[in-house]
Amino acid sequence: MPRSPLDSFSNVFPTRDLTQGRAGWAVVLAVAADIVFVGILLTAFLIVGLLHNEGRVALGVNDVAAYDDLTGQTPLNTDGSALVRPAGVRSNEGLNAVAWDLRGHWSAFTVAQMAQIWGGFEQTGTALFALITIFLILSFTYSALVERVSVFSHQAAGKYATQLRTSLHRHALRLGTSDLLHRSTAQAVQLFQSDSETVRTGIAKWIEGLSLAPLRLLLIAVVLLSLDWKLTFECVVPVVACAYLVVRDHRHTKTVESLGTDRLQQELDQAIEGVRHARLVRGYALDDFEHARFETHLNRADSHAAAVQRRRTRQKWLIRTLVLACLAFMVSLVALRLLLPVEESGHLSLGEASLFVACFGAAWRPIRILGLLRDVRAEATSAIDRIYRYLNAIPEVGQAVGAKFLQPIQKSVQFEEVSYRLDQRLILDQLNLKFPANSSTAIIAFDPFEAKVLAAMLPRFIEPTSGKILFDGEDIAWGTLDSLRAETLYVGGQEPYLTGTVLENIGGGSTKYSLTQITEAAKDAHAHNFIQKLPAGYETLIGHHGEQLDAGQAFRLALARAILRDPALLIVREPTGDISDADKSLIDDACRRVAKDRTVIFLPTRLPTLKHVDRIVLLNRGKVEVVGPHDVLVQTSAIYRHWEYINFNEFRHETSNPDRSWA
Repeated sequence: MPRSPLDSFSNVFPTRDLTQGRAGWAVVLAVAADIVFVGILLTAFLIVGLLHNEGRVALGVNDVAAYDDLTGQTPLNTDGSALVRPAGVRSNEGLNAVAWDLRGHWSAFTVAQMAQIWGGFEQTGTALFALITIFLILSFTYSALVERVSVFSHQAAGKYATQLRTSLHRHALRLGTSDLLHRSTAQAVQLFQSDSETVRTGIAKWIEGLSLAPLRLLLIAVVLLSLDWKLTFECVVPVVACAYLVVRDHRHTKTVESLGTDRLQQELDQAIEGVRHARLVRGYALDDFEHARFETHLNRADSHAAAVQRRRTRQKWLIRTLVLACLAFMVSLVALRLLLPVEESGHLSLGEASLFVACFGAAWRPIRILGLLRDVRAEATSAIDRIYRYLNAIPEVGQAVGAKFLQPIQKSVQFEEVSYRLDQRLILDQLNLKFPANSSTAIIAFDPFEAKVLAAMLPRFIEPTSGKILFDGEDIAWGTLDSLRAETLYVGGQEPYLTGTVLENIGGGSTKYSLTQITEAAKDAHAHNFIQKLPAGYETLIGHHGEQLDAGQAFRLALARAILRDPALLIVREPTGDISDADKSLIDDACRRVAKDRTVIFLPTRLPTLKHVDRIVLLNRGKVEVVGPHDVLVQTSAIYRHWEYINFNEFRHETSNPDRSWA
C-alpha cells in the first residue's frame, strides 16, 4: 500500500472501485432504487389525479370525438361506421379521466395507453385499488433496495478499512517492540479502533451518496422538465440557492462551534486552575483574588456556551426560514398555473401540480447529501492521513542487508561501549559488560528503566544509540532477527496472555508442538496443576469473555511458553504486585529449573532471586557500578547495600518522628 499519497482518500478508495465488487452492486441497486422511486412519484400522481376527478369526465359536443379518439373507445354502428355518442358527464372512466385531464400534454397518451393495456384501469374503483397496490409494492421494493445499497456500501467500505487495519496491525507489531513508553501502542490502538472506523463510515457514505443522489436528481429533473420546463427553471433557481446557503451555513456553523467549544474548554481549564494550586492560594491568602478570577473565567465560559447554543438555534431558524420561503415561492408559482383555465397554455392539473411539488421535495435530500459529501470525505481523509503518518514511521530495529544466521550462545554475552538515548535523555552511557554463557545474571538499577532498556537490547527490541552487543564475539546487529529471537526470549513480569485457549497461549497455535511437549513445559513452569483445575483444562478459554488468571498464574503460563521453545538465552522479568507465598515458592523453583544449562538474565523484584543467581550487575546513571554475587556485594559494596535497603529492607518506608527524636 503506498504510504505518501497526494490524495489519500482516492488512494484508499479509487473512483474506479465504484464499479467493482460490493460497491458495484451498490451502484446497480441504487440505479434500480432511483427508478423505482420515480415510479412511486408517478403512481402517486395518478392516484391524486384519480381521486381529484373521481373518474368523471365532462364532455362537450366538440370533445366527444377527441375523447373517444384519445381513449380508443370509438363505438361502431352495425354498418361499421363510427357511432357518435352524446355529450355530457361520463362516470367510472378510471384512468381515462386522468388522461383527459392531461390532454394537450404528451403524458395523456401514455396514461390512456395504460388503460387500454389492462381493462381494469378503465374502471375507477378497480384502477384506484390497483394503483394503491402498485404504490405499496413499489414503496416496499424501494425501501428494500435502499437498505441493500446501505448494506453493500458498508460491506465494500469494510474491505478498505480492513486493509488499513491489517497494515496498522503489521506495522504496530514492528514498532511495538521498541515502544518502551507505550506511546506508539496507544496511538496504534486509537488509529485501529477510532480512525479506521471513521474511514469505513466515510467511504460507506461516499459510496451510498454517489450511488443514489446524482441519478435520482437526474431522473427528477427529467420528470420536472417533462411536466413544464419553464416552471421548472423558475423554481429551480431559488431551490439551488437555498440548498447552497444551507450547506454553506452548516459548514460555517461547525467551524464557529468548534472554536466556541475550544474557548469554552480553555475558560473552564483556567477557572479550575486554582484547585491545582490550592497550596499557593491558601498559603498566600489569595482566596479573594482566586474567587474573583474563578468568577471571571466561569462567566466567560457561560458566555461561550451561550454563544454556541445561539449559533445552533440561529442555524435551525435560518434553515427553516429558507426552506419555508423557498417552498412558499414554489407553491405560489404552481398555484398560479393550477388556477389557469384548462384551455390556456401552461395550465396544470391537480395531479401535475402535486407531482411537481413532490419532485422538488424529493430533490432536497439528494441535494443535501451531495452538499455534505465534501465534509464526509474531508473527515475520512483526515483520518487516513493520520493512519498514513503512522504507517510511514520507520521502525527503530531493522534487519541488515546480508544478515546471517546466528548460532545459539555458547561462550559469552558482551556489551561494548553501549549508549542509549530516549527523548534526549541518556539512559545508558558507554556501558561495558561481559558475562559467560550458561550462567544466571541479575540486572538491577536505581532507575529500573535502565535495566529494562539493557534487557530489551538483547532480542533487539531496541537498538543502541551507539556501541555493540556481541554474542560469542559476533555483533547481533548483523544477524537475522528470526535466528536471534528464536534463541533469545523475553518473559515479562506482568506478562499478558492473548484471548484463546491455554493450549494456544502456550503453543502459539503452532502444530509443531505436541500436547505432550506443551504439558511437560507447563509442568516445568509449575503451571500444569492450576491449568488442570480450570473448567476445560488446556482447552479453557482465557482472556476476554474467558477465565482470568492472576499475576502468578499468568507469569507461570508465560514461563511455560518460553520453556517449550527451549531458548539459549532467556530474559525473565519477575512479576510485581500481590502474589501469594505459595505462588512465590513455585515461581522460585521454576526459575531455578529454567536456569539450568542456559543463559538466563533476571530483572528481579524479590531478594531470593538475587541470592540464587551467579552474579548481580548494578547499574547507576547508565554505567555498571558493581558486579558480583550477592554474598560478596553485601560485604564489599556500600552502594549495593544501599540499593538493597531501599528496595527490600522492611523499614524502608518508615519516616522519622520529630517528637521521638527529642524524647
